[in-house]
Amino acid sequence: MTALALRGSQWVTLRQHRRALWWALALTAVAMAVMASSRWWSDAAEAALREAGCAVNSTDRSCFQAERDYADGQWFARNLLGYTSIGMLVLPGVLGAFVAGPMLARELESGTYRLAWTQSVSPARWLAAKITVPAVLSLVVVTLLSLVFYWSWSTGPANDYPTYWYEPMMFVSYGIVPVAHALLGLGLGTVIGLLARRTVVAMGVAALVTGAVLAVLARLRAGLWPIQTLTGHGISPRGVVWQLDRGMLTASGDRLLWDDCFAAQPDNARQCMTDRGGVLEFVDIHPASHYWPLQLVESGVCLALAALAAFAAFRVLRARHP
Repeated sequence: MTALALRGSQWVTLRQHRRALWWALALTAVAMAVMASSRWWSDAAEAALREAGCAVNSTDRSCFQAERDYADGQWFARNLLGYTSIGMLVLPGVLGAFVAGPMLARELESGTYRLAWTQSVSPARWLAAKITVPAVLSLVVVTLLSLVFYWSWSTGPANDYPTYWYEPMMFVSYGIVPVAHALLGLGLGTVIGLLARRTVVAMGVAALVTGAVLAVLARLRAGLWPIQTLTGHGISPRGVVWQLDRGMLTASGDRLLWDDCFAAQPDNARQCMTDRGGVLEFVDIHPASHYWPLQLVESGVCLALAALAAFAAFRVLRARHP
C-alpha cells in the first residue's frame, strides 16, 4: 500500500508538472544537438582539409584558403561547446530556481498540497515523491549530457583550440561533478521552497544560494586534493597540468611568488627574486592524474550537502505539519 501510494504521488507530480518536463526535455534535446553539431562540424572541417590535400600549418601557398576554412570551422565548433559549457555551469541554479523551489512553493502558496494529504498520503511521502521525480530525471538527463559533452569535446575542436580539464567551465561539464551539482541544486531548491512558501521568492533565493554555494566550491576546488610541488631549476611540468603557484624558495624554505616580483619589478623579476633570497624554483600543480580524485571529492561534498538539504526539508515539513 505504501509503495503504491508513493508511486501514485510520483505520477501525480509528473502530471502536475508535465509542461515543465516537456520544456526540460526539449532543452536537453537542443543541448545535445548543439554538442553533436560541434563534433560533426569539427569532423567536416577536418575532412575538407584532407580532401584538399592539405595539412595544418602547411607551407604550400595553395593550401592557404583550405587551412583558413579549417581554422574557421574548428573555431566555430569550439564556440558551440563553449556555449554548452556555460549551460552546464548554470544548470544547478536553473534546477533549484525553476524546478525544486517553485514546485513546492507553488503548492504551499496555493494550498493544493492539502488535496494530496487527504488521499492517504502523508506529508513526508508527498515530499519524497516531489524530490524523487526531479532527482531521478536529473540523474539520467545530466549524466547523458555529460557523456555527450565529453564525446564532442575529447576528439573535436579541443585539439586545435585547447580547453583544459581544470578550467572552471570544463570541470563542471563532464565527469560526475555535473550530476552532483544538479542534485545539490535540487536539494537547496527543495528546502528553500519549503521555507519561502512563495513561488517568486523561492525562485530568486534558490538561484542566489545555489550560485553562492557553487562559487565557494569552485574557489576551494584546488585544495580538495593534496597539491603536488615540484622543485628545481628551470622547471617545466609535463602534460596538461593545473598550475597553481610558481616562484622560488629561500634558503630557509620561505616562498617567494613570481607574481609579486612581476608586479614590483616587471622588467627584471628574476633579479627581484634573487635579491629577496630566492635560491630554488618551485611550482605547485595538479597533474592530469588528479582529475578524478578532485571530481570524486567535490561530488562527495555536493552529495553530502544535498542530503543535508533534503534532511532539513523533511525536518521543516514535520515541524510545520506534524
